[in-house]
Amino acid sequence: MKTGRERDTDKGILHEFLDWVGLLGFIYGPLDRRLAVGEALGQAMKRPVPRVSWWGCFGGISLFLFLIQVATGITLMFFYVPTEPGAFASIRYLSGDAPYGWLIRTTHHWAGNGLLVALFIHVVRVFVTGAYQRPRDLNWVIGCSLFLFVFAFILTGHLLPWSQSAYWTAVYWTGLVGRLPLVGPWAMVLIRGGDQITGTTLTRFYALHVAVLPILSALFMAMHFVIIRKLGISEPL
Repeated sequence: MKTGRERDTDKGILHEFLDWVGLLGFIYGPLDRRLAVGEALGQAMKRPVPRVSWWGCFGGISLFLFLIQVATGITLMFFYVPTEPGAFASIRYLSGDAPYGWLIRTTHHWAGNGLLVALFIHVVRVFVTGAYQRPRDLNWVIGCSLFLFVFAFILTGHLLPWSQSAYWTAVYWTGLVGRLPLVGPWAMVLIRGGDQITGTTLTRFYALHVAVLPILSALFMAMHFVIIRKLGISEPL
C-alpha cells in the first residue's frame, strides 16, 4: 500500500506529464493546421503496395540497420578521441570501463555487417527480378552507389581504433588506391594526407566516416525514396 505522500508524488508526476503533452499539442496543433502533416501522412500510409515475398523486405531491413548505425555511431562519438595518442585509449575505455560501452560498440559492429549483407541481398533481388530496368534504372544506380558507400563506411571505420590491424589494413587499401591509372598516386596522397599513414590519415578517415559519407548517404537515400514514391514498388515477376 502506498502512503499519502507517495500518491501525491505520483499525481504530481502525472500532472507534469499531462502538462508536457498539452504543451506539445499546443505547439503541434497550429503547425498541423497550417501544414496538414497529419493528412499527408495518412494519404502516404494508405497507398497500396503490391504483394511481395520476404525477398522484398531487405530494403526496409537495410534502412532499419542504417538507423541503428546512426544512433550507435552518435553515441560512440561522445567517447572517441580522433587523435594518435587518444584513439586506441578511448576505444579501450569504451570497451572495458564505460557503462554499456561494449554493448554499443558491438551493436555498431554487427549492425554494420548486417547492413552489408542485407543490402547485398536487396541488390541481388532487384537484379534477379529485373526491377533495375527502365524507368527505375536511375534508382538502380543510386542503390548501387549506396552499396559502395557501405564499403567505404567499413573501410574508414576499420582504421579508427588505430590498432596494428587497422594500420596495416589502411596501408593495404590506400596502396590499392595508389595503383589506379593516372589519378592513383594523387588520390593516395589525398586520402593519407601525405606519403605515409600518420595521424593526419586518422583525421581524414574520421571526417569521411562521420561527416562526408553520412551526408552523401542521406542525400542518396532521399533520392532513392523519392523515386520509389514517384514510381511505386516494382511488381514481382
